[in-house]
Amino acid sequence: MTTNHRDNNLDLSDQNKKAWDSLYASTEDFVWGFQPIGFIDIFIPYIKPRLSNVSCILDAGAGEGRNLPQLLALSDHIVACDASGNALGKIPTAIRASLKIVTCDLEAIPFDDGFFDVILLADVVETLPDPQPVLRELHRLLKPGGLLLCNIPGFEDGIAEIDMETIGENQYLYQGRYFYRFVHQDEAIALLESCGFKMVHHQLCSWVEAAHPSFRSDVHTHSSYVFLVEKAG
Repeated sequence: MTTNHRDNNLDLSDQNKKAWDSLYASTEDFVWGFQPIGFIDIFIPYIKPRLSNVSCILDAGAGEGRNLPQLLALSDHIVACDASGNALGKIPTAIRASLKIVTCDLEAIPFDDGFFDVILLADVVETLPDPQPVLRELHRLLKPGGLLLCNIPGFEDGIAEIDMETIGENQYLYQGRYFYRFVHQDEAIALLESCGFKMVHHQLCSWVEAAHPSFRSDVHTHSSYVFLVEKAG
């Protein structure tokens, strides 16, 4: 039974990666726009005191790079990685020379243990059929005391009620293609702790997003649990 579950997750994960990559290839526009996700500014005061002039930051699941300008304001050593080469290909030319850009699965990011001081994982966890391998990989990549900033939406998020097909227990396909999972706050905390993280700060955040070409046609509001956690050490 366990083997079948894993095989199904692998199949679903592969289909999901192809769906997101196809989305980025389907339009020349930026799917997520140029504005950074709405919670980063709230957490910068918690992160900035931990940084030095040689701190390395990873944007894991960077997509088209909407959050990279904010990260570049914090450090000169930024890595952007994503499983979608089509997404990373849209990172603006103006900032590409300031980054290291890596196309890879988030379960196997090609850097040494303890390489990064801070990792951003924005709007990613809810799209992963099995988030634990990714979170454990990010734990491996962080230095002791390093920080992970991530959001994990619950059913408070508006997209949870829109065009979702149920495919399993708390598993959905948006528009029949894109995997989503929504969890309660205590489940999100338990997930992070199971992967070795210790809570620093968390809160429920809401922000307004513009329409997303080929994905969502209306201006909308997101609500998400946002967590700043550290690798104990």
